[in-house]
Amino acid sequence: MSSAVSRFTDLLRHRLVKGPVLWGLIGRLPLYLVSLALTLHLLEEGLSYASVGLVLAAYTVGTATLGPLIARRIDRRGQSAMLITTAIAHPLALLGAVSAASGPRSLELVLAFAAGGTVPPVSQVIRALWSTLPLSRNERSTAYSLESIFAELFVIGGPLLLSGLMVLGEAGTAAVVGGVLAGVGALGLATTKASRQWTPEPTAQRDLLGALRSGSLLVLLLLLFLAALTLGVLTLALAAFSEDKGSAGDVGFLYGASGVGGAIGGLWFGSRSFRAPTGHYLPLACVAFTLAAAVPLLAWDIWSMAVAMAIQGSTIAPLTAILYELVGSTALKGTVSEAFTWVLTVNAAGGAVASQLAGVLIGRFGWSAGFALGVPTGICATFVAFAVRHRMTEASTEAPSDPVDADPASLGTDK
Repeated sequence: MSSAVSRFTDLLRHRLVKGPVLWGLIGRLPLYLVSLALTLHLLEEGLSYASVGLVLAAYTVGTATLGPLIARRIDRRGQSAMLITTAIAHPLALLGAVSAASGPRSLELVLAFAAGGTVPPVSQVIRALWSTLPLSRNERSTAYSLESIFAELFVIGGPLLLSGLMVLGEAGTAAVVGGVLAGVGALGLATTKASRQWTPEPTAQRDLLGALRSGSLLVLLLLLFLAALTLGVLTLALAAFSEDKGSAGDVGFLYGASGVGGAIGGLWFGSRSFRAPTGHYLPLACVAFTLAAAVPLLAWDIWSMAVAMAIQGSTIAPLTAILYELVGSTALKGTVSEAFTWVLTVNAAGGAVASQLAGVLIGRFGWSAGFALGVPTGICATFVAFAVRHRMTEASTEAPSDPVDADPASLGTDK
């Protein structure tokens, strides 16, 4: 464990890394807070569940529609301008959506669409930095492992932050505060040396497909979608299990167990030094992920489910880190930010589809059917990973590795 911690602390001392990590944490912690707070605010204003669902759908559609366009702008013009623009527009749009909750529904939908569409592209920018900064292969792998650990932190930390803000004010206020925090993180990220020095790569072809012209990226997006299907069943399946075996309040405890497992898995993977190219390990990570997805089916009470969730969580971070690193290495020249935006879109789509399917199955067959749904999707991901393992191995072999030709002074760490 000490070697794992050392690998991460060494990375965080890198003078081009620590700034993006800090501002990335601030800017992304409210991601789950905003949607939850907006939901509570709309319900407090007397909207029906159907109307709330429509507003949240507009928010999501805004993200899915405008996100790739913003990312393309970043790939062509640089990071700072869009980070600053969205840092200002997002909290203002959220303020408008909160204020218009009791007004005309059409206005509320437009403002929700704008709020979702202007979410600061902090995740895309940071992951683009990790794929292009002069980092060694081990440093790059550790950086992506850190991203997978942060993903667990945001899932848990966002709702906790919301609970704290709700003590001090109303849900609408919490939503706006979340938007402001996202803006502050984006503004801070725009001022970092890594972001300011990031320059777009010229590309010979500009068309509607953009990053999706990469066949390898399409395969990775398919794998991410299948993984999202496997994980997307957890919300309803864990709730149903808790209601059957314990109480609804145990869901948070089970999610916490998954988060602990994810952190351990991320620390372990990020501390490893691998000799083979990253793509070589993709099928192995999929096998572990699929086997772990079946473990919750063996649980019989809350404590055994907590162990099962920790086991499953421990396999998520390595698979996520591998997929993110491969996305960075297979993205076409000049499209890396857009490629990572499609990652977010695919994850959201997979989670939404899984929730719908799990709801139908759990309603008819019980909680075990929800977890069972995640197994065949994991198996499909494993078959795909084995089918493309040579292609991904070649892609990761050609990716940037140790920055041997870079200026040593620019790669130093602040001790």
